[in-house]
Amino acid sequence: MLARFAAWLYSFVQPSAEAPAAAPRWDAAAGVWLGNRAAGGVEVPDPLWIFGYGSLCWRPDFPHEETLVGRCSGWGRYFAQRSCDHRGTPSSPGLVATMISDAQLEAKGLREPGEPPSTTCGLCYRVGADDVPRVLANLDFREKGGYTREVVQVQPARPGAPPVRALVYSATCDNPLFSPVMLADPAAAALTIASAHGPSGANRDYLESLAAWLREVGEEDAHVAALMRLLPPR
Repeated sequence: MLARFAAWLYSFVQPSAEAPAAAPRWDAAAGVWLGNRAAGGVEVPDPLWIFGYGSLCWRPDFPHEETLVGRCSGWGRYFAQRSCDHRGTPSSPGLVATMISDAQLEAKGLREPGEPPSTTCGLCYRVGADDVPRVLANLDFREKGGYTREVVQVQPARPGAPPVRALVYSATCDNPLFSPVMLADPAAAALTIASAHGPSGANRDYLESLAAWLREVGEEDAHVAALMRLLPPR
């Protein structure tokens, strides 16, 4: 009885990973959301699948019970998110991937209506129920540099497998570090990636690791391939 009461009391004084999120505010000096957390209050899928399309493809750093390669239709992967906390610094931001819906880009005039739907191939992780609070808290901190929680449908690459609803961290067009210039100019993006460096390492290592993962699973992303062609030699 005493142990249950202590657990109940602890739930009131300890912040919850699923507490309702207020409108995010920006820390311009650090280039992250205030509170060092990703934004967004969408309902978390149950079971929890996480869709990784960037560094999560090769460096998840969280416990999981199952993985699957899958595709998300209607969303594209772009190196258009300036990074001040991982692959760059506030004074010299790098560029990392974000996944943005076709509808978001069309609303901003960054995509022509009527184009074929975009598709992003990534890696889905199923998180065990007991690990969900810890995994979400860690990912919210990892994705604090302008990212927002979204829920998407992922179609597994395995023939006949049913789709899954997955949580994805997306840096939308409205976050302060989104760069439409880098989206429109792959050559400029490649130059930024070649020179930037941050607490998580060289920016070009991020791009090259993603390109290597795509080769391993037999997929090609036109945007990633273009950046690799334009990347200056070391």
